[in-house]
Amino acid sequence: SLFSINGRLLGHGEPVRVKHGERVLFHVLNASATEIRSLALPGHTFTVVALDGNPVPVPAPVPALWLGTAERVSAIVEMNHSGVWVLGDLDDDDRNHGMGIVVEYAGAKGKPQWHKPQSATWDYTRFGTGTAQAPDEFFELLFAKNNAALHGFNQWTINGTAFSMQTMRPMLHLQRGRRYRLRMRNASDDIHPVHLHRHSFELTKIAGQATAGVKKDVVMLGGYQEIEI
Repeated sequence: SLFSINGRLLGHGEPVRVKHGERVLFHVLNASATEIRSLALPGHTFTVVALDGNPVPVPAPVPALWLGTAERVSAIVEMNHSGVWVLGDLDDDDRNHGMGIVVEYAGAKGKPQWHKPQSATWDYTRFGTGTAQAPDEFFELLFAKNNAALHGFNQWTINGTAFSMQTMRPMLHLQRGRRYRLRMRNASDDIHPVHLHRHSFELTKIAGQATAGVKKDVVMLGGYQEIEI
């Protein structure tokens, strides 16, 4: 029911203090175990320079940041709009329950202001370029949901199989040094932050649009969307 940035609800703790003309690098981590977060700073633009700690081939400006579970974004903001602002979530209810932090220019006074950006769509491909190297092998992964299948709770499957901590049965068999393309299709209306533990992967196609060079270890797979890595 409460949200925080750096352990403090919006309006509590120290603000981020800046000066007009500065370039500020924000490192943002979504530490939630379950929720997707957004972040905007009224009157300012984020230039994304790295995702999950990996520099992007094409640093690009965006009006807002979107982060799935455990995603990280590094973005530069040109401080060129003096005032006292709320750096906060696009969701009014979450922001009013603490998901934000005050950004205060030197010499500025008054109540922190919030204005929602007009457009805030998120597209990984704008940070990439070209076409990725061809893989040695393809794997198809279909994510699906069985509604209320487990005593009223949803059951999730990949290629028709629910993961079992008891059997730990491998689904993919790999060889060191080979390049594998994973085509992930989401047959549900839920967004899935998909993580490949202890590996980085390259985004190669999102919703039919080819891309290359963007290295991550978490990617948000949208409802009924297809992504290749």
